Amino acid sequence: MYLPPLFIFPLIAGLLLPAAFLISFVIAVCLGHTHWGWPYISDATTIPPESCIFSQLVNIGALFVAATFYIRYKQVAEYCSSYQLPRRLAVFNAFCLAAGWGGAVGLSFFANFGETEEPTVHFVGFYLCFLLGLVWAWCTVLATYTLHPMSAPWWLVLLRLGLAVMYSITMVTMLITGAVAWSQYRGQFPVEWSPEAGGWTMHCISTASEWLMALSLDLTLLSLVPEFRNLTFESPQIRLIVNRSSSVLDIREEEVDGYSSSGSLLA
Repeated sequence: MYLPPLFIFPLIAGLLLPAAFLISFVIAVCLGHTHWGWPYISDATTIPPESCIFSQLVNIGALFVAATFYIRYKQVAEYCSSYQLPRRLAVFNAFCLAAGWGGAVGLSFFANFGETEEPTVHFVGFYLCFLLGLVWAWCTVLATYTLHPMSAPWWLVLLRLGLAVMYSITMVTMLITGAVAWSQYRGQFPVEWSPEAGGWTMHCISTASEWLMALSLDLTLLSLVPEFRNLTFESPQIRLIVNRSSSVLDIREEEVDGYSSSGSLLA
C-alpha cells in the first residue's frame, strides 16, 4: 500500500493557502469587486465567484493544516518518550496541538462565513485562526529550541523565532492601524475602500500587515518540511469487532486466524 511522505502535508498546506488568497484576489480585481493595492484578505474574498473558490481551497488547506499539527504533535511526543524528557514538555506539546486545531477550525469559519453576510462568525473565525496560530507559532519555537540539536539545527530555531517575532509585530500593527483607519473612514462600503474615503494610509499599513502576518504563519508551516522528511508513516491497524450472535456468517473461532476471545480481529 502506497503511503505519501509526511512532508507532503505541510508542503501542500503552505502552498495551497497563499494560492487561495492570491487567486481570489486576482479574480476579485479583474471583476471589479475590489481594488488593486492592499485590500484585507476578507475584502478580496467576499463576493462570488471568488468567495466560493476561496472557501473551497481553504477548507482543503485547513484539513492539511490540522493533519500537519497532529504529525508535529506525534513527532514531539516520540522524542519525549524515546529520550525520557520532562513530563511538562509532553503537556506543553498537547497544549500546542489544541491551539493548532483551534486555529484550523477558526480558519474554516473565516473562509466559509463571509465578511458581509455573517460578520460576527467571520471575525470570530479570524481571531481564532490568527490568535491561536500565534500561540502555536511560539509553542513551535519553544519546542524546537528544547529539542535542539536532536530534532532541528540552530538555523531552524532562529528562523522560527524570526517568523514568530514578525507574526507578533504585524498582528499588533494590523490591529492598531486598522482601528485608526476605521475612526477616519467616511465611506459606505469598506470592501472597496478608496483614498477619498479617509484613513487610506493607515488602511494600507493595516492590510499590508495582515498579509505579512498570514505569510509568517505560512512560512512557519513550510519550515516543518525539512523535519518531516525524516519521519515515516506506517499503515494503521484496523480492529474488527465480530458479533457472533447476530452475524449471518457461520464463523467459528478455529477458522479465523488471529481471532481473540473478545471477538475482535486484527488486520
